Amino acid sequence: MTVATPQIRYTPEDLLRLEDKGLFELVDGELQEKRMSSIASRTAGLITAELINFIKASGSGDVVYPEQTFQCFSHNPDLIRRPDVALVMAGRVTAVPREGHVPIPPDLAVEVISPNDKIYDFEEKLDDYHLAGVKVVWEVNPEFRFVRVHHPDRSSHRLTESDTLNGDPVLPAFSVLVRNLLPPDGKRHA
Repeated sequence: MTVATPQIRYTPEDLLRLEDKGLFELVDGELQEKRMSSIASRTAGLITAELINFIKASGSGDVVYPEQTFQCFSHNPDLIRRPDVALVMAGRVTAVPREGHVPIPPDLAVEVISPNDKIYDFEEKLDDYHLAGVKVVWEVNPEFRFVRVHHPDRSSHRLTESDTLNGDPVLPAFSVLVRNLLPPDGKRHA
């Protein structure tokens, strides 16, 4: 006879207490470790640098780092997401607390795909971001060298490394070549 061990259900407050243990998201009361490959981590750094440089010059918002968690999902108040990079526009930055989970959705969420990521996990995150009202989500795949831009109406378009990514509708004056967001050694090998 097998005896079931009780499942521990974590809360958003538990997640705050565990911040020094690693990067986690909270989904259905379970901690999900945010594991980024080295190529994904480098890619997130390049994206962050491009956005910070633009934000400094334009004063249009604030880049939120991967350590920041968002508790802004009215369809599931205990859901905590941690985008790889996020942007909150200048008029809303005052709602970002110094500590704790951010209670408003980011204007831009960036998810960098690691080789170990599962497509259904990404699709679930994307659905959560849409339900929360995130204006645009960038799916960045450094291994296959593309960015897919997801819009609130659930449409998307894919850009290759030779295309230019613009910041519409969040940062209309922002543009960058996709290749500048990808590490040079991210090319797939046959």
